[in-house]
Amino acid sequence: MDSQILTSILTGSFTLVAGVIGAVLAGVFSRRAENRRHQAEIDRQWVTDRRAVYARYLALAEVMHREVDAIASFLSYDGKKEVKKEDDDFISEGLTDYFATWENKLQPLLGEVQLVASKNVTDLADRVSGALIELTGFLERRQAFTSYYPVWFQAQDLIHVLRNEMRVELGLGSHGDSARVDDEWPWLASRPSADSYIQDHSGQRDS
Repeated sequence: MDSQILTSILTGSFTLVAGVIGAVLAGVFSRRAENRRHQAEIDRQWVTDRRAVYARYLALAEVMHREVDAIASFLSYDGKKEVKKEDDDFISEGLTDYFATWENKLQPLLGEVQLVASKNVTDLADRVSGALIELTGFLERRQAFTSYYPVWFQAQDLIHVLRNEMRVELGLGSHGDSARVDDEWPWLASRPSADSYIQDHSGQRDS
């Protein structure tokens, strides 16, 4: 066979093979890129769904935390006086509604959290649920408000711990352990104070 023809055949073969390999590699890379995009979309949707579940649970937990405190305000402050009849009725009615909310709304939401959360968040959410129901024991026994309120603050702290752990899991970072605010709150210490806006009214007279 003529060497020139052989060279042409080999060159054509190499070109064909290179084209086939290039097409295969392009397809592989394209599929990998598509898989990465698809997985990124799944991850984003997962975070969105998880954030929604966390927000609903936290919102209801905080509402219930305030509601039980409103009911507890009718307890005897130091336990030395009996609770008035009308106050006792209010406590009983409030507890009935509170138990219904805990059973029919908070517990189903806890189940949703348990489906999507990490072990740490699941444990803390369960603890918050338990704390909110444990507070009712002081009301059921009509104990003194002074016995109840320290545990109420304990429950508040637990809710803050849960919120921080949820933020960490969502990749947002923690707000820190302390829920207390500085003396200037809600004003920013770095901004002008109210006194800086006081004007000189000495030259003005009442009309």
